[in-house]
Amino acid sequence: MLSVNKKEFIWIEKYRPKNIDDIVLPEAVKNDVKAWIKQGEIPNLLLSGKIPGTGKTSLCHTIIEELGADALFVNASLEANIDLLRNRIQGFVSTASFDDRPKIVILDEADFLNPNSTQPALRGFIEKFSKNARFILTCNYKNKLIEPLRNRLIEIDYDEMYQNNKADMLKQTAKRTIEILKNEKIKYEMADLKWLLQHFYPSNRKIINSLQEYSNTGALLINKDEADQDSLASLVIENIMNKDFKGLKATIEKTADSSSIFRMLYDQIETFPLAVRPQIIICIAKYQSYDSMVRDRNINSVACATEVMSII
Repeated sequence: MLSVNKKEFIWIEKYRPKNIDDIVLPEAVKNDVKAWIKQGEIPNLLLSGKIPGTGKTSLCHTIIEELGADALFVNASLEANIDLLRNRIQGFVSTASFDDRPKIVILDEADFLNPNSTQPALRGFIEKFSKNARFILTCNYKNKLIEPLRNRLIEIDYDEMYQNNKADMLKQTAKRTIEILKNEKIKYEMADLKWLLQHFYPSNRKIINSLQEYSNTGALLINKDEADQDSLASLVIENIMNKDFKGLKATIEKTADSSSIFRMLYDQIETFPLAVRPQIIICIAKYQSYDSMVRDRNINSVACATEVMSII
């Protein structure tokens, strides 16, 4: 059943899942999570994937909601050193809950944790406090996590999941978007909805945000030129996150106006790790200032996106 928070206006928050059945996941993964929740306990987890908006954070929130757990959320891109463990996490996990609620530590963007000090210490924490707490790590680049740490976590790889189960995941996403449109009493044509899904899959966040953006008249009316630009922006971000320079260069060369890359990157700034956003904005401003002076704007735009790639 579709989860609805009537106090929220923004659809991505209004329809944030509150139960496992409401999350877009392969049935096998859903069944595993349901079995853990039924037991009242989860294993230590690693949720990995480079594509933003696919639901890693939603799964964390849903597990906590269904277990009624006491949770500590930590953005590891902002607190990546050993003091994070000593000052914040140890105090939380060192004692059991007074009311017997399970304790869960969420380490978001865990690939920013120092591999020489914090990651080895975290491995020890996971073992030492196994009776009191569980850990869920989310990351974009799982290869940045040391093997001894990864070996102590059950991994759910979102990139592989969305690639290997595309037909099923698209079907679930379509069903969910139709339920949202019906709940909002929005008129729509199936062809328009299919076009939107094909353009923004697998980013559930982008799909739902676009639904709201193009439905403000009471009907789903897609500005396809604008949506194409949004889709292109998503592809640029995907190229950057995947460190795919060849794909990035090809994508930017397809744009009608390569100078639009600056606004694209700025508008998508929240898809990048929090710790590097100020540096990325300064980079965008620098190359934008060059734009009117350079001989080849394509080269300047590619250089900007390449520097953003190196920053992350």
